[in-house]
Parts: sequence; C-alpha cells; structure tokens
Amino acid sequence: MKAFLLAWVLASTALLAARAAEWQSLFDGKSLAGWSVTPFAGHGDVEITDGLLVLNQGILTGVNFTNATPKVDYEVELEARRTQGIDFFCGLTFPVRDSFATLVVGGWGGSVVGISSINGEDAAHNATTTYRRFENDHWYKIRLAVTADKLNAWIDGAAVIQADIRGKTIALRAGEIEASKPFGLASWSTAAEFRNLRLRRLETAAPLPLASPRGALPEPLLKDLDRLVGSITNSTAGWQRLATLCDTFGSRFTGSTNLEGALDWILGQLNQDGFSNVHGEPVTVPHWIRGEESAELISPRAESLPMLGLGGSIATPRGGITAPVLVVHTMEELRQRKQDAVGKIVVFDVPYTDYGTTVAIRVRGAIEASKAGARASLIRSVTPFSLRTPHTGVMQYDTNVARIPHAALTPEDTARLARWQDRGITPVVRLRMAARTASPARSRNVIAELRGREKPEEVVVIGGHIDSWDVGQGAQDDGGGCLAAWEALRIMKQLGLRPRRTIRLVLWTNEETGGAGSKAYRDQHQGELARHIVAMESDSGTFAPTGIAFTGSRAAKPIIQSLSAFLGSRLNAGKLEEGAGEMDIAPLLAEGVPNLGLRVQRERYFWYHHTAADTVDKVDPTDLAHCTAVTAVMAYALAELETPLPR
Repeated sequence: MKAFLLAWVLASTALLAARAAEWQSLFDGKSLAGWSVTPFAGHGDVEITDGLLVLNQGILTGVNFTNATPKVDYEVELEARRTQGIDFFCGLTFPVRDSFATLVVGGWGGSVVGISSINGEDAAHNATTTYRRFENDHWYKIRLAVTADKLNAWIDGAAVIQADIRGKTIALRAGEIEASKPFGLASWSTAAEFRNLRLRRLETAAPLPLASPRGALPEPLLKDLDRLVGSITNSTAGWQRLATLCDTFGSRFTGSTNLEGALDWILGQLNQDGFSNVHGEPVTVPHWIRGEESAELISPRAESLPMLGLGGSIATPRGGITAPVLVVHTMEELRQRKQDAVGKIVVFDVPYTDYGTTVAIRVRGAIEASKAGARASLIRSVTPFSLRTPHTGVMQYDTNVARIPHAALTPEDTARLARWQDRGITPVVRLRMAARTASPARSRNVIAELRGREKPEEVVVIGGHIDSWDVGQGAQDDGGGCLAAWEALRIMKQLGLRPRRTIRLVLWTNEETGGAGSKAYRDQHQGELARHIVAMESDSGTFAPTGIAFTGSRAAKPIIQSLSAFLGSRLNAGKLEEGAGEMDIAPLLAEGVPNLGLRVQRERYFWYHHTAADTVDKVDPTDLAHCTAVTAVMAYALAELETPLPR
C-alpha cells in the first residue's frame, strides 16, 4: 500500500498544467442565438429570462448548440441550478473522439454525478459515479475537460470525475438523449437555469487536480470497491430490512421482550444470509422501567404537558409532586437562586448549543436541583428543533445528594414557563412518575462473520448498537447504523468478495443505558484483541455520509487518507476527521485497537434523537445505502491489506 501511495505522489507531481486558448462565450444572455430547442417528446418550454437560459419542467427538456464544437482537447464551463423537481438539472451532452457522452449532474433521484456511458454502463453504474446533495435554487459551477484519453469534471472547483478512457467504449445512453448530439443541455423532470456558458480549446491534456488519488489504491482493490459501491447504492434491501425490524418489534429497550425478540429474529436472518460464526454472546444489563408518567400544568391554567422521564430516574410519591416551578437558564443561575428553589420543581430552560454541552443539564440536572433543595427537576429537551416532542436520555445521581425525580419537557413548554415567570406569574406543575430500577437482566451481543480467505484469525470489526430507547423505533439511533454494517457484509458475500481477513459484524447491546455490551465484548475477546485490525461503528444516524473519523497511529494515516479520498471521489464522502469517539468501540481503543466512526450530515439527527419520532420513515433509503457503501469500502479495504493497518 505504501508503494502505491508513493507512486501516486510521484505521478501526480509530474502532471503539467494545460495550455488553453481564451474562453469563448456560448450564450449571449439575450436570445437563443446559436441554439435550438431539442425536439424531445413532452418537453417543457425554453425561455430566456433575466439573462438566464431557462428549461422549464417537462419530461426531458433541452437545447442544442448549433455551431461547430471540437471533439477533443477542450473545456466547457457553465453555472446551473435546479429550481423545481428532484432529478438531473444538467445533462451536458458533448463530443469525445468519434462519439458522444453525457455528463449527468443530479440524476437518479437527485444525487448522482457521472458520465453516460462508458463500456455500456451509464452514469449511475460505472467508475465515474459519484454522489452529491444538490439544493434547489443554488448555483453550481460545472466544468468539463475532454481529451482523447481523459474525461475530468469539477463542481465548484472540486474534482468529481477523473476517468481514464483509453481503450474504453464511449457512447450515449440509448434513448431520447441521442437528440442532444453533438452538443446540448437537458434536464429531466426538473426546471433548470443556466448562465455563463463558455468553451475553450486545450493545446494539451487538461490538468488533473490532486483531490482524489484513486491511483493510490491497487487496481484490483479499486475494482472490488467500485463493485461494492455500485451494488449497494442500487439496492434498497437494507432499508427494507430496517423497516421490517422497526415495524415488527418497535423500540428495543434494554431488558425488554421487544429487544430479545428482535435479537432472536436478527440471529435467524443472519443464519439465512449464510454468515459464519453466527451467535449471541450473553451480557448482563441494567433494567430501568419507565412505568406510567405524566406532567400537568395546574396554574395559571390546566393543561397536560408532553413529558418523558429520564433514564434512571426514581419515581415520584404515589400521588405525584405538585409544586410551584422555578425556571433557571444556567447551572450558575440555579446556584445564585438556591434559596428560591427550596420545595419547588426546578425547570432548566437551557437552549441547545451543541449536544456535548447541553446534555450536561440532562445528566446532572437532578443532582444540582437536589443540592438547592428542589423536590423534582425538569429540563428543556436536548434538541435544536421541536414539534412539541420530548426527548429522553440517561441521567445521573450522586450518592452524597438526595435523589429526586428527573424528567424532560418540550422546549416549547419550558420557554412558556419562563415567559410566565418573567411576567411575575409562578406556574404550578404536577409531576407523576412510576419509574423503577429492576434487577439486572440478561441480553446479548450479536456476532456474525465473513471469514477471511488467508488470515481469518485477524479481524476487522464493524457494527452499531442494537438497543434503543423505549420510545419510537430506534431507526436512526441506532437501527440504521446496525443495518449499514449488516448490509455491507451481506453485499460482500453476495458478490463473492472474500477479503484476506475476517470481517466481523457486532451489534452491541445496552449502549443507551450503560454500555455493558461493549465492555462484555472487550472482556470476552480479550485474547484476540491484539489481532483486531480496526473497529468501526456507526452511531450518529444514517443521513447523507460526509466521511469518516479516525483514531489511530500516525503510520496508519496515509492509508486512511487514500481510502478517504476514494470515498470523496465515489460518494462525496471524503471528509476525514480526527477522533472517532463512538461509545461501543471505545473499550477496544483503550486496548490499542484503531477506531473508525462514520460521519454524516447530522443537522437533523437531534430532531429525532431519543424521541417517539425516531421511526423508520426518518431514514432516507438513499442515505442509508450511501452509509452502507462507506462502511463497506472501509471494512473491505482494511481487511484486504497485504499487511495489517499499523498501530
């Protein structure tokens, strides 16, 4: 692998920048001079509006450039945006050698970028396929360079396609798009706008940016990774299985029959998939039971308040606690108003900043409120966005402080209580909770393997945590992460890909209320941890992936960087962060096992996190497939290395 990295660096630095002629405008912004409307069946209207070339929504709508264009050694540049619809808004058909091809931007439901076609494979299924999220009404700068042996494309300056076409068959995808020859623009079921269209000739080959060093990876491995990505991203099987899991068993809380029933089903499915070493490993887990609970506003008006008790809380007395509330906005404010908190229900109306900071109120709120003499504590749910949905989560007690009931209200309601207090009104709330902690229960971690062909004793671990909170379905947290790892392994097996080392799927139990599963895995596999190559977990939701986070040695970093670059070129997920930080693989990191974490666009993750709204409809099938592909690429490549990833 190091040799391939060095070869790539040397080859990259040897590239010379192209010498190019001046840019020539292809569109005057005033008329269709030099263009004609492409006679697609069911096309939308074509207009010139405010200096823009507008393709209104139809089935397939386009224009053809009527002047001569070169066949090789040229660049095209334009800006495009989609204003309506969800499919490709820029289908740029262009000459290349003695044939034609189309650069598709935003196709196949809105995210595919690629060239149609190469060796008979279209833009969604060949080595040029990449994925990117495109927003409507946002301008994207698109550049294409065509030479006799390379097709390169950039979006907003970032390389998205670098295709060596020597010895490859280039042709248009069969169908109406052939009417776009020799040079044309088209959109499919969308309204699109274009501006700043221009072309220039190149005297030599176009420069190749250093943004995506596919050449750093061995060609056989690249072919395997391309097959994996193509198969995974064109399948919804993972989402369908996630939906079956969620709809059949609902929430999977530690100690519940729901969780144990789900584990039985999963083990059966893994056996049907044909994996090796399928079994459950016993884990003793804590067992908190929510029981009946409610919060009522008594004064200044009577109203039921949505609430969720926090995991580990004690119950209220049988008749509940009815008391005036004291609203505070920081821990420091509570300490300053300690005398006002005695005998009251303290309400922490602390706005969300980031999860790591704000969650401290949930974890320590009962301790600090008890120190101040409060009878109970309520928090503003830890979320940046709310539709009056409360969020649960773990909390802590201090053995030196009296335990009091602790629960979450919605941001809307804590803010309302604060407004009343600011007006000089003291609200009164009745809190009822029947929560209790039962005796420890028995659960299981789930194990399944794709055995290595040469070094089966060396292991790459991938997985997520299979338990969830007792509300919702645990689809984003963390059913999707579990299915991303499971489906990655299943597709490898389906394709007949068997890496040098074993890839082990682990679905950990009890992440949400203590992490007993991760500690049990570490202890039960202590004798083989020296042969664990890397451990990867997905536990940040399965939204569109942005990349990976890595915790490991400096010597391993170039290998991870090369794979990250591949993810960037193939899945627009090339961001590499320091520090994985996932809970279930942290015990392995402490034993010297390098860690990887999947990173996603998780702006909406905490909308649903630990709520009744964490249901499978919040998981986008395309996003889940892309998360699966990232997991598969990392797992397969690191299991296939000639020598282990350096520690």
